[in-house]
Order: sequence, then C-alpha cells, then structure tokens
Amino acid sequence: MIFATAGHVDHGTTALIQAVTGINTLHLPEEKKRGMTIDLGFAYWPQADGRSIGFIDVPGHEKFLANMLAGIGGISHILLIVACDNGIMTQTKEHLAILRLIGRRK
Repeated sequence: MIFATAGHVDHGTTALIQAVTGINTLHLPEEKKRGMTIDLGFAYWPQADGRSIGFIDVPGHEKFLANMLAGIGGISHILLIVACDNGIMTQTKEHLAILRLIGRRK
C-alpha cells in the first residue's frame, strides 16, 4: 500500500513521514535549506508480516504543482495532513479541490 501526502506547506507532511519511518524525504540541498518539499520524496515502513507501507512526500507549494501531480497521479491513497496548531487553511482546501479534480473523492 502506498500513500501520497497532501497538505499545507508548513503542516508537517515530511515530519510525519520521518516520525513513522525514520526516513527524512528531503533529499535536495535546496529542500534542506528551505525546509520544504520541492521534489518527490520516498519512504517505506516495513511491517511485521514482511510487507511495507510506502509514502510519497509530495510538494505542497503551488510553484511545485507539477511535482505534486506526478506524485499522486497513480496513487489510490492520499494522506491529508493538517497541523493542529493551524487547522484547515486556504491551501488545504485547494489541495482537496485538486484531489477532487483528478478523481480522488474520498
């Protein structure tokens, strides 16, 4: 099973994936400098039964929409991340609208 992320740029998609898998998906120097996802990042969470749960960390910023769409294009499961201290923001609603436009209704 593979999950792609969706969420506001500062809502912790990368931090959540790292907390679950131990893998920091930020791999480009510019990503590390900015502290935000620019390119697709990948992580796997091995399960006790030998299977793995995969994660694709996709950019949340509008400038990187093409990368976001590439990351979620063939994925059935999207993990929407909302920071508890900010709640739902305009960008969160925009991500939901994009997901609906590409046929991800649930």
